[in-house]
Amino acid sequence: MQIFRATLCSVITAALLLVSAGAARAGDDRSLEQRCEAEVVDLHRFIEQWSNAELPETDEAFARFGDVIAASFVIIDADGVLIERQPIVDAVRGAYGRWRDAPGTIRIENFRLHQRDGALAMATYEEWHDLASGRVGRLSSILFGENPDAPNGLDWLHLHEVWMPGYAPAN
Repeated sequence: MQIFRATLCSVITAALLLVSAGAARAGDDRSLEQRCEAEVVDLHRFIEQWSNAELPETDEAFARFGDVIAASFVIIDADGVLIERQPIVDAVRGAYGRWRDAPGTIRIENFRLHQRDGALAMATYEEWHDLASGRVGRLSSILFGENPDAPNGLDWLHLHEVWMPGYAPAN
């Protein structure tokens, strides 16, 4: 009887985790993988539009970035520098219109969800920037956490970037 109860509890717990991972937002029937990929694409679209000054320079517009960057967020940038949440939020906020005179584009390729564990998901993707100064590319690993209040039901917890071979900036 003890084994049966333990097994039943394990099955119920696993089912609840799958339900939680698959439906972070009410009415959102997209898979976790679809939501993760959408979040990567959507946030980079925001960064592109922000950098090109295609959005208003307002707190409301910037909330798309700041609201999904978790309080504990850290990034290890492509140069190997660890940056915590507030400095990266401030840097992106301060980059408004940086490509205004020579608009740039950001493209996401080769997204792949590698792991999921309860409310966490880890994925990789390539991020390509086509800029007036040339093309740069990064390979990124992202750790997401569930957040039912976020646009795609996810918060950015940890990001690690490396330059794609041959596609680091010249300077």
